[in-house]
Amino acid sequence: MIWYFQNADRSRHERLAIEALVADVQWLRPLDWRIDEHLRLVWDADIVISERVFPIYLRYPNHFPHSPPLVMPRGDTSRWSSHQWGAGGELCLEIGADNWNSDFTGADMVRSAFGLLEMEVEGTPSSEIPSRHQTTLGQDLRWTVSRLAVTTSLLEFAATQDLPLEGKVDAIIHDEAVVYYASHFVRDGAEVWRDASIPNPLRAESFNIDGILIPWPSAASLPTIATDQEFRADLAAEGVPLDENGRVVLLIQGEVLHAFRMYGDSVSKVTIVGPDLAADRLGEDHRSLSERKVAVIGCGSLGSKVAVSLARSGVGNFLLVDDDVLLAGNFVRHDLDWRDIVTHKADGVARRVQLVNPTARTDVRRQRLGGQESSGNLEGLIEVISQCDLIVDATSSAEAFNYLCAAAETGRKAMIWAEIHGGGIGGLIARHRPGIEPGPALMRRVIENWCAEKGIVNERPERSYEDRNAGIPWVADDADVSVIAAHASRFAIDLLIPRSPSIFPRSAYFIGLAEGWLYSEPFHTEPVDVGLASQVVTEQNGLDAAEVAAERARVIEILGRSFGETPSTR
Repeated sequence: MIWYFQNADRSRHERLAIEALVADVQWLRPLDWRIDEHLRLVWDADIVISERVFPIYLRYPNHFPHSPPLVMPRGDTSRWSSHQWGAGGELCLEIGADNWNSDFTGADMVRSAFGLLEMEVEGTPSSEIPSRHQTTLGQDLRWTVSRLAVTTSLLEFAATQDLPLEGKVDAIIHDEAVVYYASHFVRDGAEVWRDASIPNPLRAESFNIDGILIPWPSAASLPTIATDQEFRADLAAEGVPLDENGRVVLLIQGEVLHAFRMYGDSVSKVTIVGPDLAADRLGEDHRSLSERKVAVIGCGSLGSKVAVSLARSGVGNFLLVDDDVLLAGNFVRHDLDWRDIVTHKADGVARRVQLVNPTARTDVRRQRLGGQESSGNLEGLIEVISQCDLIVDATSSAEAFNYLCAAAETGRKAMIWAEIHGGGIGGLIARHRPGIEPGPALMRRVIENWCAEKGIVNERPERSYEDRNAGIPWVADDADVSVIAAHASRFAIDLLIPRSPSIFPRSAYFIGLAEGWLYSEPFHTEPVDVGLASQVVTEQNGLDAAEVAAERARVIEILGRSFGETPSTR
């Protein structure tokens, strides 16, 4: 229902408020009310200031009074004010969507428009005129096609140069924009700068264009771009003749960068974007994550999300283990996309990690932990995993879990595992910290016993999520997997910082996403107390000192025979 029919009282209130304003002031000439083609209520009037007439109309939105009416020029496409959405556009007034409330009326909007236009006529500086006219970066770039992404590294380097430098500028072509970024510059054939903040996988997807960086005098005007001849002439006048077309020209003028694209016989200005001065959006405690190394075993839907989340959080080193290949069916919940189709998931996740964290280092192993792999390769892989700061099991494979328990126990390293229940009703996240919780294998038995005490069965998955040989795939959508992956990532960050005490009072949680099994409703969470490592009773050594020494001597003797040595010859 349209407001002026539904709310006759408010309609009358608006009419009376405007009639009162007309009776109270000399600068307002009323015309008439009308309904536009979108059934919006409109009032036409003229504002007269110092014999200048501003034809306006006040337009009420159909969802008034929940949002404000607008004051627009009526049939005049000239620019009335710097506080206006373009020539002929809406006036940007003191009252807007962010501070509007239903106590205001259309008359208040007209009065505010008069105040704005009066100051413009009197020549009040734009900065002193009260207004809400602030555009976002996205609004400013809405109609720009050519854009240069400027990094802090580029600005700092460019500001120190006093001679022109040849180099390369890379371009990424989108439907709506062409985005350039400076790749590297050379002097006398040797590279003198390369932007380390640009991910290598992005370079592989970009087009190389010849570029030149030119120091430009602070007092000099920018070169004319009306024609390429004039542009070249202005550059030559500053001692930089250009003979080739198809370049991106960067001019550094003090600390200000300008960019131009030469193409054929034309030259166009390239919009400068950046650098992002608020780029560090992580807490101070995340800085240490750049030195941590995380092994992510299983780069399927769950593991890919955990790896990328940790990369965004600042983790600087990854060991990525998975033998599987990305197929189109994986896209319903995998973090990768068509750019990585039929490539190994571990390689795709490595590229994805570097795209969000260019300084991250990745070690990729296209191996199956517990699959048809040679025992030598398997032992070597377990050894490499045991050297990481954190082990993440995202396989949902009991066999892989057992091998990872061995890596965690022998390397005395922390371990996290996460599982998603079939049907997407929830999942499990658990962590093991050496010397704090029991070993991960014992923790798993504790979790199963906890379920048994509640009269429910926590069946171990017999296959991984992405196992194509297991028949019907697991049913869980991207939102289901993302929730469990996010919780696992928070567990991981808490471990890696490390926070002391941990923000998590328990080391295992069942997280419900729907009613069913042990969950009474969505977001029902059940913490599990797995106990402490100090509470675990270990098997006592029944040998006395002499028997221990004899057993060790026997092992040493075997070592000597095995390597052709005796204890006395070493």
